[in-house]
Amino acid sequence: MSFELEQLREAAQKYTYHDAATHRVWPRLVWERRSRPPVARLDDAVEFLGKWKALRFKGGGTAFRRICTIWLRKNLTDLRRLQGRVLYSLAHEDFQCILDISSSFRDCGAPPTTYGKALHFFLPETVMLWDRAIVRNTYKLRPDPESFASYQRFGWKLLHHVTRNKTVNMLRQLKRDHARTIGYFEPITMILDHLAFSSKLSARAVAALGGPSKAFLNDLSV
Repeated sequence: MSFELEQLREAAQKYTYHDAATHRVWPRLVWERRSRPPVARLDDAVEFLGKWKALRFKGGGTAFRRICTIWLRKNLTDLRRLQGRVLYSLAHEDFQCILDISSSFRDCGAPPTTYGKALHFFLPETVMLWDRAIVRNTYKLRPDPESFASYQRFGWKLLHHVTRNKTVNMLRQLKRDHARTIGYFEPITMILDHLAFSSKLSARAVAALGGPSKAFLNDLSV
């Protein structure tokens, strides 16, 4: 079963939630302020995670502030190194870094959906969103940092698969076309996120990469 750039474009076109309240805050909170220092964005992070239903654990926003403050103190250097890096261009060691900082977020007390969406907030060009209702259920993934990192690697593999006979300019054109359609810019990580909302297209993507065992391989160097 094939999966090409047109299927990724189809997934973006079929996604119907761009007018939802969650997406209306994404450009302002995530994209427009992405270059600000992470420590200065804590209030924005709490607002974003609240709107995106990622603070549904004991303590909510108050607990997240404490957790994130500790996590930032431990991981600020790695976070800054990844800032602005696009998923398509990541190297093998970058995925190990993503595994390390997501493991640290978990160890600081953040639940899977919380650290998955928080990492997208801080690294919107680098990291895809991660939740249970859509991503983990669709792809049948475990709620742990290893699966989170393998999901990011899946996105990387899929991008390289759909551009194997093309140039990266085709992805840039897809993003421009998508922005004209929805009225604001979304990075390729968000377009890949839309794929999980289509059971048919997401299954085609996994099959095109050789099935779940190859698409979500825990060995981040492969």
